[in-house]
Amino acid sequence: MSRRSQRGAAVPDARYRPVIHYSPANGFMNDPNGLILADGIYHLYYQHNPGAPVSGNVHWGHATSRDLIHWQEQALALFPDARGQAFSGAMVWDGANTSGLFPDGQGGMAALFTRAGPGRQVQELAHVQTQSPRLALYKGNPVLDEQSASFRDPKVFWHDPIQRWVMVVAHARRHEIGFYHSTNLRDWRHTGSFGHAGLLGLDYECPDLVELPVEGGSSRWVLFLSINPGAPTGGSTVQYFVGHFDGLGFTAQDQATRLLDAGQDFYALQTFANTPGRVLGMAWMNNWLYCNATPAHPARGAMTLPRELSLRRRDDHWHIVQRLPDLSPWAAEAGQELSWHDATSGTLACQSWSDLHALEITASGRLSPDSRLRIRLTNRQGECLEAGLDNGSYPGFYLDRSNVRGFEHPFWNHKAIIQVLHTPLPHFDCQIVIDQSSIELLGMQGENAATFLHFFKYPPEQLSVQLENGHWQDGKLRIRPIG
Repeated sequence: MSRRSQRGAAVPDARYRPVIHYSPANGFMNDPNGLILADGIYHLYYQHNPGAPVSGNVHWGHATSRDLIHWQEQALALFPDARGQAFSGAMVWDGANTSGLFPDGQGGMAALFTRAGPGRQVQELAHVQTQSPRLALYKGNPVLDEQSASFRDPKVFWHDPIQRWVMVVAHARRHEIGFYHSTNLRDWRHTGSFGHAGLLGLDYECPDLVELPVEGGSSRWVLFLSINPGAPTGGSTVQYFVGHFDGLGFTAQDQATRLLDAGQDFYALQTFANTPGRVLGMAWMNNWLYCNATPAHPARGAMTLPRELSLRRRDDHWHIVQRLPDLSPWAAEAGQELSWHDATSGTLACQSWSDLHALEITASGRLSPDSRLRIRLTNRQGECLEAGLDNGSYPGFYLDRSNVRGFEHPFWNHKAIIQVLHTPLPHFDCQIVIDQSSIELLGMQGENAATFLHFFKYPPEQLSVQLENGHWQDGKLRIRPIG
């Protein structure tokens, strides 16, 4: 729990600052914006209040990286003005200078974003100035105005088959996604709509439309759509629809509602532009129900690790597959690597915890029926963060923060479970990354995912891996410090 001043105000606690997840030095951060790869550099823009660790006063923060792990915070890129705050949006690479915003014969990065003023949300255009980190606003803004107070979060991409820019943008309270075309990023025409599908919540937000490769060949279009509030877990979540995009609008292939992450702290996923051959995305690790109350460090808010996305078709089900980057180059030391033919119940490994590192745990093998794999981060004061796999009647991965006492809130759920659609469970694998105040779990070759924040009241001390009530056969286990 954050230390308290004599007046009761929370004092920032650096113990909660992430080691390998991006968070700004100060202030408040939420949705990722304008993710793009340009000239070998990954750009992460994001919603940011630089003045205080609470939401509001929305600017675009900016960070850059060459490896998606080490991020360098840059100068602010977009600012509030008399027309409103700089809400979410997208960055594109306008290599052919279709916008006419760049010098003759040159292209560059252009942003489409929401200007959110009192009673009106419109879409504006900006571009990167030469030798300046600040985005220059297009003088003809706004470029799209539908006289709406809840019309936001454009995602834009170039669609080769129609030789047009495509914008997907949320009519938030109408629970509808609008599709628009442009040849120059300045003049937009409505071409289609999608809506009243899946979980409605109060608002549709942060849409993203992308063509994902299917394992084994072919591809499908996927529409990602965040809702807030209204998630089954409470508050914010990201759902997705698999279907077809004809250049005008999106049609879902079925009526299924699929959640991208079963945890409570994964929102506003956006994919990177200009990464041919790969689809990479990041999300905000928090939840709008309590994001202004969590301990600060002294910033409040962080991003997930980047995830590479693809699709898997199995047993008439579509699954998004999510994979984290190879963390080997950032391993602080070798850690532990164990294997066995048959292990029985008990503690199989231990690793001390250091606030200088995150921990990556990978495990695989076969669990006997009714057994449980438990990965536990603990201290002598009785706190415990637990993750694992329960191979009972309904096999599933789980996260449990109910015994971590550094933060409480009426809407702070303590547990999540991700059912595994294999009965009986033939084989399992999982990758877990625990940072100072977050845990990300991916299982079954990236088919299952869950993300949670956690805040210990007292420093964690030891990680242990335990098997309860059974056998772990053909087991492999690796624990290594990262960062």
